[in-house]
Amino acid sequence: MGDEATLSPAEIARMQARLAELEELVRALQTGAADAIVIDGPRGPLIYTLRGAEHPYRVLVETMNEGALTLLADGAILYCNSKFAEMVGLPQDQLTGRSLLDLVAPSDQLLCAELLSAGAAGSSKGPITLQAVDGSQRPAQISLRALKDETEAHMCAVVTDLSGPQAVAAQLRAALAEKELLLREVHHRVKNNLQIVSSLLRLQAENISDERVSAAVHDSQNRIRALALVHEQLYRSESLAHIDIGEYLQNIATSVWRSLSMRGSPIRLVSEVINGISINIDQAIALGLIVTELVSNSVKHAFPTGTAQGTISLRVRQENAVLHVEVADNGIGMPPQINAGGGSLGMQLVHGLCRQIGATLSFGEGPGTTVVIKVPMSKPEA
Repeated sequence: MGDEATLSPAEIARMQARLAELEELVRALQTGAADAIVIDGPRGPLIYTLRGAEHPYRVLVETMNEGALTLLADGAILYCNSKFAEMVGLPQDQLTGRSLLDLVAPSDQLLCAELLSAGAAGSSKGPITLQAVDGSQRPAQISLRALKDETEAHMCAVVTDLSGPQAVAAQLRAALAEKELLLREVHHRVKNNLQIVSSLLRLQAENISDERVSAAVHDSQNRIRALALVHEQLYRSESLAHIDIGEYLQNIATSVWRSLSMRGSPIRLVSEVINGISINIDQAIALGLIVTELVSNSVKHAFPTGTAQGTISLRVRQENAVLHVEVADNGIGMPPQINAGGGSLGMQLVHGLCRQIGATLSFGEGPGTTVVIKVPMSKPEA
């Protein structure tokens, strides 16, 4: 108090002017109005360039390709960028003070209110439909997050327009999923129909007294079952364009062996397959029919009555871009004319199917019979 009493009126006036100058500088720094300040240093005046703290963020927000807003808890707009103004068809200055709910289609206003409430409490995200002043609507995605600083706004929002390429992509994905679902249903129905035909042939064979005719009907039944298994595996597969050939051929061989072997039969089936080898559907169907014929021939002809032990083996592997499928047995062997493409309808079918898929067919040396099919693998269809 004593020091203040010794100050002259002129000194008090200078101090008050200096205080006012400092208060003005503080206000300028807080609002970003100051471009630079000059501070006297021991080596002369130093100039410090300043920019408003919000300036780079405002530039970023104004140039982004998404709508950006600051909002009160009830959805009142304090600020929006030019992109959001474009979405709703109003100038930016006319949006300040309006409620976001007024810019949302009536059917989505309740949902938007729930998103605002959750956003003010923390964060939220969801789809909404914006409605412009001319009544036009566009789908959008809004993301809200609460602001915890001392600003007037309660939350910020980012609005993504989904009416452009993103919407088209979403529609294409939905259409593709629908087509895949329909295609799976087609495979399922085809499989069911083929199984019905196979069951009818089995019933027919049981009522045929002629063993040769009955055997021919059984052969047809096994061929139809091979086709049904393709559609069953495609129905269960993640891909509708290609098939795991190892699993498929193993299922085919097991099905034929079980259907033709008598109860207590000494004939065994051994499979050595590599799973995960995918080929296209056309090749898979042909190979399924080939394996059906080869396993059927081995069960019916390789082991005469009285054979103590018989083994049929299936091997599936891949070398580079060539698929190797081998069916072998330790039976009595196959006549030479059959190796040359003659003989039964089944072997004629094997030769024809190999030509159809561009495969090579070769016979190994005895004992028994070994048939090797080498298939150049085509890329699975997309």
